[in-house]
Amino acid sequence: MNIEASHSSTYTPPKADPMRLASATIQAVDRIGEATYEEIEKTADEIMRGATEVAEKLRELAEAIREHSKIANEHVSGFCNKATSVFEGVRDLQLKLADNEREVETEVEDEILPVPVFLKNGPVGLNNTKV
Repeated sequence: MNIEASHSSTYTPPKADPMRLASATIQAVDRIGEATYEEIEKTADEIMRGATEVAEKLRELAEAIREHSKIANEHVSGFCNKATSVFEGVRDLQLKLADNEREVETEVEDEILPVPVFLKNGPVGLNNTKV
């Protein structure tokens, strides 16, 4: 029996040249590498732009917080100064009122008031005579 090599059918691809196949594979790998490189570069650039944008926004926020803190500090400081001034004024007024009250008390004690006439005359009877 004689076994012959089978003949290729119309559906079988022709034998490829190994050198051409290797060259095509290398070119495909190069193209894939280049495309991957470009995608990674593009992604890195987008990430850097996004990070820069976020950093700028954070700096703006930090500056706004600083300015609001200064303004709040000025308002609180002004309020405390005014409250202290009012408190000192109230304390001074209380001291003056206490001094005035003591002066009035000493004046009343020093002043001898006359005895009312009805006490001098004594009890009155029914006929307006003394008892």
